[in-house]
Amino acid sequence: MGLLAAVGVGFATAVRVLYNAPFEPAGFASELVPVTGTLAALASGVALAGVALSSDRSAVRVGLLFAGVFGVLATISGAATVAAAVAIPIGAAVAFARALGPPSTYFELRRAVLALAFALAAGLSLAATAGIAGPAVRSAGSVVFLGGVTLLAVRAEGDPVALVAGATAFAGVVLASAAAPYVTGSALLVGFAIVGSPHLLAATAAFGGVAAAVAGLREGDARLAIGAVLLVLAGVPATPGAATAVCLGAALATLDAEELSGGRGAPDSAGPTTEKGVSAR
Repeated sequence: MGLLAAVGVGFATAVRVLYNAPFEPAGFASELVPVTGTLAALASGVALAGVALSSDRSAVRVGLLFAGVFGVLATISGAATVAAAVAIPIGAAVAFARALGPPSTYFELRRAVLALAFALAAGLSLAATAGIAGPAVRSAGSVVFLGGVTLLAVRAEGDPVALVAGATAFAGVVLASAAAPYVTGSALLVGFAIVGSPHLLAATAAFGGVAAAVAGLREGDARLAIGAVLLVLAGVPATPGAATAVCLGAALATLDAEELSGGRGAPDSAGPTTEKGVSAR
């Protein structure tokens, strides 16, 4: 389901960028832009709910379900926008914090900060979009999100091929910004909802996201690859649909499958069972 969501989000982003490009518009109907955006948001919400339902940890399950369900509701009806602005970031933060647990090492702390940065970015961005906060908070959400995607580069440590791929993406954004700053700025705004952030920060985010995605592909880690691609393509979580995709991408890219799903011996799993399927607790 994560792969389907990534394809949908990528297609919707491409349609937005092409339709709003500051030159001859792409030859498709204007109705395609909202339709693809809605379908991508629904796919992300369903995929996130699927991840939630696969977890044996109640806090993870409830938190991700809140994020997924309210993302879908707000996509269908604008009346749920304010509720989604609260439910999505809080649900994701609770789920991520419970899945990771209290950090006991520097590496665990680093991973917790990375995961929770995306929940914070969603909270700031959605609060501004819903009218709860002002433009400064919206810009802060962009900065936090781009910083989080940049830090995904830590998932590519020790993989020179992935780091070179990330550096190539960084150089591409920098060169595009230098050659055509207006076109690049338009694409970053329309396609990725980036506001109030320098193009250089967008370039570092391209580095981190691409490096992590390539590292996932080379290691055979589909979760990391799909999650990183989702984070790059979804852009700043300034709408409920984008926020849902970002939460899904963050869950896949920053957390292990065992941390999300729980298992035997997990604090709020059902615990070991007898031969008749009755909990031994």
